[in-house]
Amino acid sequence: SMSTMTTLSFLLSVFTSSSCFPSSSSLSHSPISVSQLYAGKMLLTSDSACDSENIVLIQKLGTWRCLVNQEVTRDYNCRYNVAERPSCYCCGELHTYIELGTLCTKFCKREDMKNQQPRVGQQPIIELPFNWGEGPDRVELEELEELEEV
Repeated sequence: SMSTMTTLSFLLSVFTSSSCFPSSSSLSHSPISVSQLYAGKMLLTSDSACDSENIVLIQKLGTWRCLVNQEVTRDYNCRYNVAERPSCYCCGELHTYIELGTLCTKFCKREDMKNQQPRVGQQPIIELPFNWGEGPDRVELEELEELEEV
């Protein structure tokens, strides 16, 4: 019957959007502001310490900023650039917060995976939010088995 189909499709949408399977969009589009995530890692483009390779357009701020190094720039592009996102994986940790969803603490490029030590669980690039003074509700590592075949 129609109502059974409606219920099924509703349940399916709830299940697929559940945090068991963090979607790439939920990992990248953080509700936390860019300035907070990259606190202390953004320079003005006029700064003498700025390397032009690390200049990115921060769409949320509507302005260009210089990130402090290639590693931070790579993380930013993976996190916010839709075209870059599929070529990235979470080489940090996946932190799940009830209020914020799942957040990857550091992104790397899939093509560099073989050279990453360790491949996952690296030190965070971003400034992590404090969950009312506590850590995340859950910490996981990205499963790499399926990625290595890509």
